[in-house]
Amino acid sequence: MKKLEQKLLPIARKWAGNIPVWAAREAGVEASTLRHWAKDNPDVENGTRGVYVWYTDDDKIDWDVCETARYLAKAGKDAFLWGPSVLEFMELGDVGEPGFYIAVPTRRYPQLSVKWVVTKKKTRSKYKGMPIQSLKDAIVSSMPILDDDKRRTVLDDAAQRYPKIKDFLRKVGAEYGIE
Repeated sequence: MKKLEQKLLPIARKWAGNIPVWAAREAGVEASTLRHWAKDNPDVENGTRGVYVWYTDDDKIDWDVCETARYLAKAGKDAFLWGPSVLEFMELGDVGEPGFYIAVPTRRYPQLSVKWVVTKKKTRSKYKGMPIQSLKDAIVSSMPILDDDKRRTVLDDAAQRYPKIKDFLRKVGAEYGIE
């Protein structure tokens, strides 16, 4: 493995095969160096603006979250999944919201498949290595957006998987007429 790839591998592991240019810069790799390496590498493709996807054989990369990681990586280091996207990512309920809700500290240009949520909040957790809004905050944020039947499935699944927060879930359900 080349010296450059040794620097990039931890980034690819963290971002599920994705290499955000901003993360490479933080690791001391110039954008032009990254671009030249990617151009000549058959295992690398330009996933989206500012993010390369490296299809390495490393077994520590969770390819199931590659697309989610790519959207988060493109949004920047302070971005995290928000609301319904957290619930969908954690497979709680039948949310089925199209695209991604991504929280960011500053306004972003509209983008297909992304609903930006501008927030200064930094109450982030991690799930499968990806930055997410805390589960409780995601549930509260999602309730006004979801249909009644989807609310119920989320609360039921969360109560089953996270029994320690049943009282919280009951209170949230009561606010929306779900017993």
